[in-house]
Amino acid sequence: MPEELIIRRRFAAMMRHTTEHVTPVRQPNTAAAGRNMRSISPEIVIGVTKLIDFCIVPLAAYGAFAFYIVGYLGNKDPYDSYALASLIAAAVFVTGLNRIQAYDFRRLSSLRWQATRGLLVWAAAASLLLGVAFFTKISSDYSRGWAIAWWGSTYGLFLLDRTMLWYTIRRWARSGSLVRNIVIVGNGEAARRLIAKLLLLPPTQIAILGVFDHREDRGPSNVEGITLMGGIDDLLIYSREVSIDEVIVALPLTTTEEAIKSLFSRLGQMPVDLRLSMEPLTDAFPIRGISFHGETPVIEVVDRPLRHWNALTKWIEDKVLGSILLILSAPIMAVIALLIKLDSRGPVFFTQDRFGFNSQVIRVLKFRTMHVNQSDVSGATRTVRNDPRLTRIGRVLRSFSLDELPQLMNVVAGQMSLVGPRPHAITMRAGSQLYHEAVHQYLDRHRVKPGITGWSQVNGLRGEIDTIEKAQARVRYDLQYIENWSIWLDLKILLMSFRVIVSRENAY
Repeated sequence: MPEELIIRRRFAAMMRHTTEHVTPVRQPNTAAAGRNMRSISPEIVIGVTKLIDFCIVPLAAYGAFAFYIVGYLGNKDPYDSYALASLIAAAVFVTGLNRIQAYDFRRLSSLRWQATRGLLVWAAAASLLLGVAFFTKISSDYSRGWAIAWWGSTYGLFLLDRTMLWYTIRRWARSGSLVRNIVIVGNGEAARRLIAKLLLLPPTQIAILGVFDHREDRGPSNVEGITLMGGIDDLLIYSREVSIDEVIVALPLTTTEEAIKSLFSRLGQMPVDLRLSMEPLTDAFPIRGISFHGETPVIEVVDRPLRHWNALTKWIEDKVLGSILLILSAPIMAVIALLIKLDSRGPVFFTQDRFGFNSQVIRVLKFRTMHVNQSDVSGATRTVRNDPRLTRIGRVLRSFSLDELPQLMNVVAGQMSLVGPRPHAITMRAGSQLYHEAVHQYLDRHRVKPGITGWSQVNGLRGEIDTIEKAQARVRYDLQYIENWSIWLDLKILLMSFRVIVSRENAY
């Protein structure tokens, strides 16, 4: 067709112009680089990696059996029971790796992360099988030498596999095989913000081939340095010339439903992934993904933290570890109670209403550290350095955070966690304002149970919060903890808390 030939010639001239004028940083990943190339599918790489992980466990088990049981001991024991154990272990191992998101493609490219997390998961899987074998009284059916050889060889094969994968991913990245070729449709503010964020990604991940606009009045000739290459008809022809992986449509919120339907109807002719950018919505609230209720799609804005298995893991951690710590600290608490009674008149414990889970009011226990007639039940008055209200034993208890020990009873009772945002008094202030009025998103920290220690406390925000800036920083750390919770983060915070307590920083 004459019209198509004209458009093809226009593209040839445009691509020559792009080669001459586009900045060197992005040029290797622009249209010329995308021609006749298909990027490697991360999904396929992930699927193959899972299959290999599953296979290396029974493979190592059989190797250990052949080497130790048959070769070294000379036994003719049947392999059936060993095979069954290895298959169960393989399923547990892969499931565990999947649970900690070890198959996220970005994490597959981190050899150190895979080596350490793989070791922990494999140790946990082996311990689980050992526990089951012990309680079912079948552990004597298996050779300890075989078990040790199997455990070591499995991790060795896993480490070898991850090293080869790490090397392969690096080679793919250098060759451009992992680059995803992207085209943007739209030439307004929504497209500009989207492109600006995409350009922050490494050029080994994406290549923005160009911008196309569905409107007749197409505005500027480039967006954030990316060339405007025409309209939708131009894009349809361009897709036959250049290998495109994904087309992202970036339109303003004012775009009508009919206009969006018409646009996607035309773009659907191309054999590419079509995506609608949510960038215009991200200024209003975060978007986590899309889920479905039946066939009805809904945008995921906020996930309930600590749900499903995470909630169960956290509950077990609090109940088991909290009970152990309460039993171990009982003698110390008895001595502290006696010293408080000898030091000043009044009760041993001090109770205060504080914010708990979902902003519900809970009664938090502490050892009394102030003179009974000067205790501030409301919490409106902050404790300051050299506070005259403190008793002699109270100063020592606060210095080492020993006044918080009774909160282990709150933990065991289910009102608090060992680790979490610290529970604040309802009338606590940041500067001259109430905490929840002074700090944006303050109440978001109540989406989990409060803790005896927390991420903000081990990051230098222990003790008095006398400015809005400190209050904002504490809330920011608390929200980081909620968003990134893991059992490993909890254990890390608990270990760091001992160092903070010993340092006595900001403790008074």
